[in-house]
Amino acid sequence: MPVRYAVVGCGGIATGYHLPALGGLEDAHLVMTCDLLEERASRTAEEFGAEGYCTDYREVLARKDLDLVCIFTKVDSHAEIAIAAAQQGRHVFVQKPFARTLREGQAMVDAARSSQTLLITSFMHSYFDESLAAAEWVRSGRIGNVEFVRQRNATGNARETAPSYGGALMDIGSHGIDLVRAVTGMNIVAVCAHIGPDVSLPPGVSLEWDDPFDRPLVGGEANAFLMYKMENGAVVNHEVQWAARGGTAAFQMEIYGSMGSLFLRIPRTGADFAACVVTDAGGRRSDWSTPKLPGLPRGYAHHRAVLDAVIAGDAGSPGARGMAVLDVVAAARRSVDVNGWVRL
Repeated sequence: MPVRYAVVGCGGIATGYHLPALGGLEDAHLVMTCDLLEERASRTAEEFGAEGYCTDYREVLARKDLDLVCIFTKVDSHAEIAIAAAQQGRHVFVQKPFARTLREGQAMVDAARSSQTLLITSFMHSYFDESLAAAEWVRSGRIGNVEFVRQRNATGNARETAPSYGGALMDIGSHGIDLVRAVTGMNIVAVCAHIGPDVSLPPGVSLEWDDPFDRPLVGGEANAFLMYKMENGAVVNHEVQWAARGGTAAFQMEIYGSMGSLFLRIPRTGADFAACVVTDAGGRRSDWSTPKLPGLPRGYAHHRAVLDAVIAGDAGSPGARGMAVLDVVAAARRSVDVNGWVRL
């Protein structure tokens, strides 16, 4: 039986990435599209062959024949829709960033646990061919112990649009945080950050809070520079830039190990993955190669993993990856307050 799913939020990330990928999977069936703009919901339903469309997510949840609700709205509505979906016994696949605060994120997790439903966060960068290949190289020990990582996330957006997406750190930086964890297979244990300055704060965001759990993790910054300490002692340098002019395409990653190194998305070369492995005992000689990647359709591995989790009824701890990223962002915000390292 196919996984029957609905999409809430029919913007560019839905129509340009998620829906084309899901449409390429034979065991996925689109039931409904939902968007506050009726014309957009209708157009998306027609383009991708949905059974129907609506403008209110409650109408989606009223369907009794749904397995999965895909939430591709901006972060402001993630918690409301995800909690309501879980309460109706629906599995949830939610676009990053996970939630606006730690409290919102925890409420989403609690709702999924109570209903024994899945809560999966979308981090597309960790499922690209080169990312999966790098993870396999690292975890198989082919480059030895990871010692240093350089992670860069950048987009060419207009600087003034950063606040409407929650700031560079939460929006594109969350991809890099998850990618570092996914490729190395390790947790981030400490953070030191410089963030901002803010272009402006997102609408409705207050700088006053009584409990750190309620601190807004969204911001209006166009740039962020972070350092992480990993659980094995490795150091990560993470650069985030919202309005880059030239340079990195979405992300770039360099992983340096005791016996070799990996480069992902090498600038200006067109190459997505390159590796070197030490060939002499002194470590001064190494052979570089550009291993062939599978060349899977864009988004295939990502959405195949989501459907497999729904079919198996097991995606691990609900919301674990989303909350792990929020914890790092929260630590980064605290780091700015104290002007130093913060342990998670």
